[in-house]
Amino acid sequence: MSDKEKKCTCGCDEHTHAECECEHEECDCGCDEPIELITDDGKKLKFYFIGTIEYKGKNYSAFEPAEQIEGIEDDDMIIFELSGDDEETAELLPVEDEAILDEVFEEFCRILEEDELADEAMSLETDK
Repeated sequence: MSDKEKKCTCGCDEHTHAECECEHEECDCGCDEPIELITDDGKKLKFYFIGTIEYKGKNYSAFEPAEQIEGIEDDDMIIFELSGDDEETAELLPVEDEAILDEVFEEFCRILEEDELADEAMSLETDK
């Protein structure tokens, strides 16, 4: 059974391991563990995977540094274009067009904000 099929063990039982976005302290499904990316020159860097979106017919993945990396702030979002159809085997390509990079960043921010607002709305109690 792949990680995508495994149920998350955080206790909410609402999603699979690959979809886990829980902020439960007891979550031990590995969703908060950094992944290692290897640069073209062989250097290994650790990042947290934020997510993947489709924008204008292409797929983009965002990462946040899990360790201090020269030239990158701790709260910076690093965005790569995915080449290939399979997220797990796709090559990560730098986004060289600044305008596209800005658009993709704004789309990630919009989606993350929507998710936060949806989570917040679900947690509110309604008086009827």
